[in-house]
Amino acid sequence: MKFWISTIFAFFTIIPITTNAQTRNIVIGSLEQDSIEKANFYNKNFHSEIKTYTEETNNQNIYGLQKNGFQVLPIENLSLGYQSNGENKTLYNTFLGISPSYSFKQKLTVSASVLCGLTSNLQHRQQLADSLDFFPQLGYFKKNDNNYFVKYFEFYINYRPVDFLLLSLGKGKKQVGEGLRPAIISSSNSGMYYFDLRVDMKNVCYVFSVNGAKNLDTKLKTNKTKWTVYHLVSWNIAKWLSIGGYEAVCLVRRDSVNNSKFVDLHYLNPLIFSRPIEYSLGSPDNEILGVFGKLKFYQQTLYAQAMIDEFKIKEVKSSNGWWANKYSLQCGAKGFVKDFSYNLEFNYIRPYMYSHDDANNSYSMFSQPIANPYGANLKEALCQIKYYKNRISACLTIDYIEQGKDFGDKYSYGGNILRSYNSRKQEYNNSVGQGLNTKFTNISLLVSYNPEFLKNFSVYLQGGKFDNNKFVSIGIKTALIPFDTTF
Repeated sequence: MKFWISTIFAFFTIIPITTNAQTRNIVIGSLEQDSIEKANFYNKNFHSEIKTYTEETNNQNIYGLQKNGFQVLPIENLSLGYQSNGENKTLYNTFLGISPSYSFKQKLTVSASVLCGLTSNLQHRQQLADSLDFFPQLGYFKKNDNNYFVKYFEFYINYRPVDFLLLSLGKGKKQVGEGLRPAIISSSNSGMYYFDLRVDMKNVCYVFSVNGAKNLDTKLKTNKTKWTVYHLVSWNIAKWLSIGGYEAVCLVRRDSVNNSKFVDLHYLNPLIFSRPIEYSLGSPDNEILGVFGKLKFYQQTLYAQAMIDEFKIKEVKSSNGWWANKYSLQCGAKGFVKDFSYNLEFNYIRPYMYSHDDANNSYSMFSQPIANPYGANLKEALCQIKYYKNRISACLTIDYIEQGKDFGDKYSYGGNILRSYNSRKQEYNNSVGQGLNTKFTNISLLVSYNPEFLKNFSVYLQGGKFDNNKFVSIGIKTALIPFDTTF
């Protein structure tokens, strides 16, 4: 009954919305994002690795985005479905919300999205929520039987005082990388609070970012504020070649009575990289480095990323599986062929990558990985194919994962980045897949129809399987939904 009441309410909410969307951050993984990348494929000043895209990166003639004005758009995701496993086999979402936004002369954009609702999601997502006390990709929740009441909130203020400088303050999802599961920053978590300073010097882009979130303190069993500060440089050497670098430091600061403190002020200099500071302070913070690059030709892209946590050339050459040779690698291909787009990707993440001796300093926010959502100690092969034609779209995703998981509480085998690497079983002979070797395949097919008179609204049918759990659901949603409620 609640489902149908929500559906009727949403129907009358959406009907009046026939205008084009206002200037805003583009939802990661959306049709608009693909369109922007296709339109700017040979734009030497466009840095597609750094998401979300703001209004300045849009082609106004294609997207019809307004330059000025105030607008309030509805947010809905209402669905009903079935899963083969779990105590509660009924799947449903009843998310409702609004997104007010204001834009002024492409200098200032202020926007917020607030939504909440009941959900009974796939079995693995419910189990993960129970273990984290935080619903994955969304936020805090209250549980009654198998029903989760979840709230989600994001906002941003984008201000461009001059053409080359963008200041952003907000809370939301980010992504760094071309891939579906970036090794640097992935959009598959619940986002983070952030302040970004972005400098665009034509074909060079520099970003300095301070990020904060509540993480579960594994020692005190309470939520403490955690900070991640990073620098990023992207350089489009030519229309067909791009390279970049990334470095970040993760830290939790407490006073003498274990109350959270502000981020260490030494790290708040956008002109000095964190590694020398961290080394000079002799701090216990978690430093991580990365590089990325891509080659482009005929609407096709070859891309790669590499992240290094700890590393010794001597130990790598010896091929002895030293635990602290912590790194992750990604390579992939993506492109556009007529009405299709595709993404093929392979990820390789060593055991204990992204973890730390103090589990609170792991590479995570809101107790979820910042990079690959499955953590570490894994191999992953991904394939995604999208089809767009007129008002119909389809997306097929196939994800194969081989991961070593922990069994028992005594040892960490390097897959769960929220555990300290001090609980490792051995110094040497560590390899990807160690521990409880688990292999599973996730498949999802999503078909959507967008009525011509409702530009932000779609009807969708989704089905597939997660590991051995098969599912199917049908629903309606608006384009502003900032999360994937399946995987």
